[in-house]
Amino acid sequence: MNQRILILSHDNKIGDAIVVTGLFKPLHALWPDCEIGVLCGASNAALYRHHPDVKFVHVSSSRNVFARMWASLKARLVGYDMVVHFGLDLANPSVQIILNMVHAKQRFLFLKHPTQPLPNDVVMEGNWGYSTDTAACHYTARHLRFLQTLGAPLAPYRYDICLGPETQTAQTKDEGEGLRMVINSQSSAANKSFSLPWLQAFVHAVYLQHPSLHMQLLSASPALEATMREMFAAQSDRVVVTPFAPTVSPSLAMIQNADVVVSPDTYAVHAASAWNKPVIALYEPSVLSVDSWEPLSDTYAQIIAPNGKAVSDIGVPEVMKALAHLLTHPTSRERVFLT
Repeated sequence: MNQRILILSHDNKIGDAIVVTGLFKPLHALWPDCEIGVLCGASNAALYRHHPDVKFVHVSSSRNVFARMWASLKARLVGYDMVVHFGLDLANPSVQIILNMVHAKQRFLFLKHPTQPLPNDVVMEGNWGYSTDTAACHYTARHLRFLQTLGAPLAPYRYDICLGPETQTAQTKDEGEGLRMVINSQSSAANKSFSLPWLQAFVHAVYLQHPSLHMQLLSASPALEATMREMFAAQSDRVVVTPFAPTVSPSLAMIQNADVVVSPDTYAVHAASAWNKPVIALYEPSVLSVDSWEPLSDTYAQIIAPNGKAVSDIGVPEVMKALAHLLTHPTSRERVFLT
């Protein structure tokens, strides 16, 4: 029987799911006949459903432990030779339940299981950047370590997003339209997101200083969509607010067709990296976030807010300065810590 590998992506995080996509091609290069499955959430399932290297997708309909148990049971029925969990949250009862329910022949973990270690567990311990007295490392280091442990040859780690047929040709740019900037303003928390006043000031500055740039604003909710449409109605000739969609696929398609992406530290940064798009990424002052989730594009500016401040405390002029540099200096990488 072919080697069957299950990857846990049940945390439902879209950015983490983008990182996982870099595993598929190397795994198939190592074992051409292997069958890859993913246990995921409803939000990040779009990253796996249309990928040609993924055979099984087990979707947990919610974060509820019973929904995760049901998805894990379906994975168990497939019968996996190995399961890999990239998180360091093995003390979480939900993670332990999933690992037990999946019941793969072998587990690949990045910490020793705290309560039920098994004799054939493969534990890839290392400095994963979560200690206050050590340097952080990029999140992809774990994925590279997993591939190395399996015996895969060393190679650059590249995200591999495959969109469905309904989005692959969406949002193509009209000839003569100029450059397209995609702006994602929302992250997982308010201090990591662009406030509406900050977004308004930034869009206004770009509108005045870069007449060749057309801006596309991503909508994280129907309420945000309505607010942004009203806010930027007077600039609708070059500012488009995208309709809210319950799936991330349309937003990914827009990023794929962008010339430059602006976003806080969230999935849009990693989607830009997947397609090697120039990106301006704004971060809170967390060493873990800054190092672990650094963009992988050839061209980027990573701007970090001052200590104790939020992303929206980063001055718009500072971002405009980074934008001007990025547009005129391809293949440049900047990291700016503000004080």
